[in-house]
Amino acid sequence: MRFRGLAAGLLAFVFAVGLLAAAPAAGQAQDDYDAPRTPWGDPDLQGLWDTRTYTPLERPPEFGDREFMTAEEAAERERLGLRRIVSDDDDDLLAAELVEQDVQRYARSDRPDDGRPGFRIQGAEYNAFWSADPTSPRLSLRTSQIIEPRDGQMPPLTREALATWERREAERRARTQADDWEDRGLSERCITRNGLPGEMLGSSQQPVKEIVQSPGYVSIVMPYGYVRIIPVNDPTPVGSDIRQWNGYSRGRWEGDTLVVETANFKNTVKNVAPAHGGPFGGSAHVHYYLGTGETLRLTERFTRIDGETLEYQYTVEDPSVFVRPWTAVNYFSLDEWSQAGFQDRIFEYACHEHNYGMINAIRGARVDHAWALDEALREAGVREGELEEKREELRAWEAANQEGR
Repeated sequence: MRFRGLAAGLLAFVFAVGLLAAAPAAGQAQDDYDAPRTPWGDPDLQGLWDTRTYTPLERPPEFGDREFMTAEEAAERERLGLRRIVSDDDDDLLAAELVEQDVQRYARSDRPDDGRPGFRIQGAEYNAFWSADPTSPRLSLRTSQIIEPRDGQMPPLTREALATWERREAERRARTQADDWEDRGLSERCITRNGLPGEMLGSSQQPVKEIVQSPGYVSIVMPYGYVRIIPVNDPTPVGSDIRQWNGYSRGRWEGDTLVVETANFKNTVKNVAPAHGGPFGGSAHVHYYLGTGETLRLTERFTRIDGETLEYQYTVEDPSVFVRPWTAVNYFSLDEWSQAGFQDRIFEYACHEHNYGMINAIRGARVDHAWALDEALREAGVREGELEEKREELRAWEAANQEGR
């Protein structure tokens, strides 16, 4: 593992010297690139794609409205250790060796938290080897994944969404997170994971997606145990009463771009576990489910821009949750590990069988209900801070838009 420190140093050098050469892959296709075709003539998007990125979802404030940074700025951020992947996992920055990461992680978790009884378990559930990556994401000069609005920030939540969040907090005030199995999120209950579009984005765990095509269909093998089967150019209407956890998708080709429109989501507000920032995701967990489901419309655009890169752009429209639509872009790379011959498929992700963890969580909360309630109140305090941030964002947005009228 000592090679990791050397590799990090070499990567920083390559990052500083070679970013200008990488700039075209950050936002535009090669002028002379012709996308490959399937035997039946559609653009060929097939392959095992690494979806990780060092580009943050929201733009750091120092960049303002700038969509790209300079190579010098990128090198300085690399030197300061400011790059990180979208998993929001800071532990990768703790140490150069995996063993040392775990030593520091567990030391933090063994300290009493905020003077309350018990210890802060969150952050110590998995050791560093769980998410150790054999390769690194490709670098980009983009300052944020969000490209619209121009400030690169997630739009504020609506008053309706904030009221839903506040109502949920009030209903939970006398409950722990383990009074009953329904107090836990859908992902923890092994029903579904983060939901779309979050599950299409890369993290340090399960980052590879596989795209497989056949005449009339594009299928995306998701790492958390299901396959998105997308009919292409199918005009059959779908009734509004037919709803699925990840909606119902229909695709069409616009030139070499596959456009996928998804609606008919189930209401998965409960998909976000209470500690993860409220029903719509908090400031630190915006990659979780991003809407109510009932009014969410997701439009995705897949374009192969060179021999190794797939541009993935998506637009979220959910008027009951966000004050305006927003658009983000990411870049998928053909997975180096697979290209080198180390794997040729995505293996099944099996959730914890028989939910032993769920049983033990409920059992533990019932043994000492006072402690479990105290812990729930501590996490509610964290969420209240995030909720107040969302209130302030909405107040600022309303003031700015009122002045603009």
